[in-house]
Amino acid sequence: MKKISALAIPLLALILVAGCGQQQKKEADVINANDHKKVSERLAMYADVDINVDMSMLTDRQRQLVAKLIEAGRLVDDIFWMQSSHDAVAVRDSLAALQDPTAKDFYKYVRINYGPYDRIFESERFVGEGPARKPAGAGLYPPDMTKEEFEAWVKAHPDQKDALESQYTVVLREGDQLLAMPYHEFYPQAAKIAELLVQASELADNPSLKKYLLLRAGAIANDDYYESDMAWMDLKDNDIDVVIGPIENYEDGLFNYKTAFECAVVVKDPIGTKELQMYKEHIDAFEQALPIDAKYRRKSAGSGNVLEVVNIVYFGGDFQAGIKTIAASLPNDPRVTEKKGGKKQMYKNMMEAKFEKIVKPIAERVLEPGLIEFVDKRAFTSFVTLHEVSHTLGRPYVYGNDKLSVRKGMKERYSTIEECKADILGLYNNKLLHAQGVIDDNRQIRSIVTYVAGLFRSLRFGAEEAHGQANLMQLNWFLENGSLVKSPDGTYGINFDNFMDVAAALAHAVLTVEIEGDYDGAGELIEKYGKMTPDIDTVIKKLVDIPRDLNTRYTAAE
Repeated sequence: MKKISALAIPLLALILVAGCGQQQKKEADVINANDHKKVSERLAMYADVDINVDMSMLTDRQRQLVAKLIEAGRLVDDIFWMQSSHDAVAVRDSLAALQDPTAKDFYKYVRINYGPYDRIFESERFVGEGPARKPAGAGLYPPDMTKEEFEAWVKAHPDQKDALESQYTVVLREGDQLLAMPYHEFYPQAAKIAELLVQASELADNPSLKKYLLLRAGAIANDDYYESDMAWMDLKDNDIDVVIGPIENYEDGLFNYKTAFECAVVVKDPIGTKELQMYKEHIDAFEQALPIDAKYRRKSAGSGNVLEVVNIVYFGGDFQAGIKTIAASLPNDPRVTEKKGGKKQMYKNMMEAKFEKIVKPIAERVLEPGLIEFVDKRAFTSFVTLHEVSHTLGRPYVYGNDKLSVRKGMKERYSTIEECKADILGLYNNKLLHAQGVIDDNRQIRSIVTYVAGLFRSLRFGAEEAHGQANLMQLNWFLENGSLVKSPDGTYGINFDNFMDVAAALAHAVLTVEIEGDYDGAGELIEKYGKMTPDIDTVIKKLVDIPRDLNTRYTAAE
C-alpha cells in the first residue's frame, strides 16, 4: 500500500460487476496531490474539440435512423468499457459519484482513457489501487493468466483451441480450468444492440443499407460477421453508414486474438468521395509496384475496393479510446478482402480538426524553416487515404499457406508491423503517382514533408501503442539511412535525393516478414527500430505544449 499524503482524497468504493455477473471485492481508491498534478498536465495534452457535421440534407426518417444507430453505439461503448480492463467501470463510477473538482479531473481523464491506465504513457496506472501497468490481456482474459499458461492449456486441450483463440470469445477461469464464452453470451448489451439495429433497418429506405443492418443485427447476436461484412462492402447509394461490432485487435496485448467493440456513425461527404476515386483506379498498379520479390505479388488487390470521405456523427468504444481515429480500412476478415477488396473511409471532420490543432503546430516546431511552407491539409488527408488503401496491399495470407492469415502469423506483433506497412506504403505510393504524372514535383515534396511532420504527431501516441511504435520504426530507419538529418538548431532537414529509395527498403522489409509469416523477423525489426531514443525523446519534450490528441464531443449526437 502506497503512502497517502495529508492532501489525499478518499474515493468512494463501488462494486465492480463483471460481465459474467460476478461481484468483485470492494476496493478503496485514493487520489493524492502528486497524482492530480500529473493528471492535470496530461489532460492539457488533449484539446477539447466539438466535432460538427451538417445533416441538413438528411430526411426526417434518416435522422431518426441516425439516432437509433447512436443509441446502439452507446451500448457498444458500454461493452468496450468492460473490455478495456477489469476495473475500468468500477474506477469510472467511483469517480463519477464524487463532486470534488479534483475527482472531476480524474474522471475526465479516466473517460478519455476508458479506465485508470494511460494509453499514451505505456499503460501506467494513474489512479486507484491495482497493477502498476494495464494487464496485457485487458478485460478479455483472467487478470492473472499468463501467456505461458494459455498456450500450455491450449496444447493440452486441442479440442478447445478454436474457441479459446476465437476473435469473439472472452477467456474465463473456472477453478483450475480455462474456458471460452462467446461475446453474445458474455456481454448483456449484445441482445439490445441487435434489437436496435433491426429497428434501424426499419427506418432505412436504402435497400442495401437495410440488408446490411439486418445482417449485422444477426452477427451481433451470434458472433458470425462474414455475411454482414460482405453486405457492408456491397452498400450502394447510401447517405448513412455505421461501423459497429467487435473489430480491431489492439486491446489484446497478449496474442492480438480478441477483438474490441467499436462504433462509428457517419454521413457521407459526396464531393470529397468523388475526388478520391482517382486512388481506386490505381490500387492494382500499387500492388504491382510493391517493392517485394516478384513471386509474392498478387494479380489484383481486390476488385471491390471502396474509397469514401465521410463525416463523423458519433464515435464509441475503441474508436473513441485515447487517440481518435481519423480513417479506417475495413473489414479485417481476409476472406472478405480476398473477394471484395476493402473499404477505406476517411473521417473528414476529424482529420481537419487534427491537422489544425496538431500537425501544423508540430511542423513549425520540428522542421527546418524552409520546409514548413510545404506542409498542407491536402497532403495530410491524401496520406491518410493512401495509408488506408495500403492496408489492402500485400498478401492477407502467409505465402504458401492459405490457412494461416498474416494477422495470425504475426500474433501480438501484427498491429505494429501492419501499421508500419500502411504508413510507409502510404508515402511510397506517391512515387508511382508521380511517375504516371498524376501528381507533380511540388505535390510530391508536399507529400514527403507532411508525412515527416505526421510521424512526430503519431510518435506521441506512446512507444507501446501500435501506431506510435510503427512511427518510431520509420523515424529511426530514415535517421539511420541519412534521409532525415538533424540540424544544429534541433530541427530536421530532409534528404529528398534518397528518401523514396530508403522508404522502399523499409517497405520491402515489413512486407516480407508479413508475407513469409516471419514472426521472429518482425520481432527483430521492432526491437531494433521501434524504440525511443534520447534524441527523439528530446524532440518530443519540445512539443509538450502542443496537444497530443483531441478530447472530442459530438454535437450532432447530443
